[in-house]
Amino acid sequence: MRNNVNIRVHNRKSIEMKLEYVPAGAPDRSDYQIDLFLFFPNNMGVNETTYEKKHFYQDLTRNIRLKTPDFYLNNYYKRLKHFDDTCKVAMHSPNCEYMYKKFVCGYRAMLRNHTANITDESTEEDIGLLLEHVEKNRNIFRKLRKKHEDSDMFVLGDEFTSVVTNIYLVRLYDRLCAAHKEMIIDTIREELHYRKEHYPQSTAGDDEQNEKLINRYEWLKSYFYSILHLQAKRKKADTATTGLLYAVAAGLSMIFATVIAFWAQQKYGNFTLPFFVALVLGYMFKDRVKEASRAYLRKKFSAHIYDFETLIYESSNRHAMGKTYEKAAFINVKDLPAYAANGYDPSDNIIRFSKTVRINHKKIKDVMDSEIDGVTDIMRLNVRRFISGLEEPLTLVYSVSDTDLEKKYVEKTYDMNVILRVAGKNGEAVIRGVLTVSARGIKRFRMD
Repeated sequence: MRNNVNIRVHNRKSIEMKLEYVPAGAPDRSDYQIDLFLFFPNNMGVNETTYEKKHFYQDLTRNIRLKTPDFYLNNYYKRLKHFDDTCKVAMHSPNCEYMYKKFVCGYRAMLRNHTANITDESTEEDIGLLLEHVEKNRNIFRKLRKKHEDSDMFVLGDEFTSVVTNIYLVRLYDRLCAAHKEMIIDTIREELHYRKEHYPQSTAGDDEQNEKLINRYEWLKSYFYSILHLQAKRKKADTATTGLLYAVAAGLSMIFATVIAFWAQQKYGNFTLPFFVALVLGYMFKDRVKEASRAYLRKKFSAHIYDFETLIYESSNRHAMGKTYEKAAFINVKDLPAYAANGYDPSDNIIRFSKTVRINHKKIKDVMDSEIDGVTDIMRLNVRRFISGLEEPLTLVYSVSDTDLEKKYVEKTYDMNVILRVAGKNGEAVIRGVLTVSARGIKRFRMD
């Protein structure tokens, strides 16, 4: 499962945690659990008083979508080649639109997965096979654009797959040794020339054009990946359970006050000063007993109490595809599980976020797509509130050379330990790392 879990810096103000979950054995239903631990150094000033639970949920973006089907080089090309024949009767029907968009999403996933598997040890045949299929698939997207040029969907698909081709081939080019680079650069150049001719809006240029290029890519990605999006209806969870516990706490406080009253009445009698004082004291401490009972019962039954419950629907909001349960809280060091109970400073303030996800795979296959075998769970945490109270990022330090006193400005940074655990029927994965931040934002994330 570890290979399907990833943590990365999304931008200067947020970190992304991504899970691609496919249960073993193709069950009708399955569950998985996510636990996130954030360790804040004491000098960051992030604690239960300064950072409320509602702020954490505002800073954490959660999104679950269907996982892009895994296509392989030969299989993908054969199916894409026959797409035109499959949909020629009703090319603009919703089913064909869905199929085409799925092929576009699948092309990106296929290219990402296969380029990731190529290393400096790969042979020229391995790289040549990839580039051959890239060329064949791109030719089909170009032909579909020409044949159905009255349809924006095919024009946008040709543009998006061209951009995606360059993105992943450039990344591959950057990390390979010089011996393999010449094979890749020709395909990159060809796609660049093609877009300059047909899609100048998706080519690099000056700063303004580059900003438009990035926004254009995000829009195209959103357009095609919309078929995989799931709708979420979130509400507060466990209101009945919480209400019952609070009622028990109120009952305990009432018992306390009543016992005090009965004891004083029996000992001092009615209409006496000691009886009156006992009634006042009982009333004064009744609320304290209720609050203490609430805290004790909530902690005792914390494993069964969640903050939010979310129903997951497909785009029409008619069919529920799953459900999530979430809770977050600052915890004490003694409450850390064994897999997270080392490698931190004892003075750290710790947030634990837990999410249980239940997926109805049978309904996804029956209602949406029989090829969908899993979900992609994405969480993005914005650190803006964490760093808002940090000291100025630049600190002046001095060093002495042989001839002079040298001044240097050094950026003050803070290291936060991050632990992410994912558990399901497929096993368990624990990812540990260090998130380095400053008053300016995220500096880096390093995996342990």
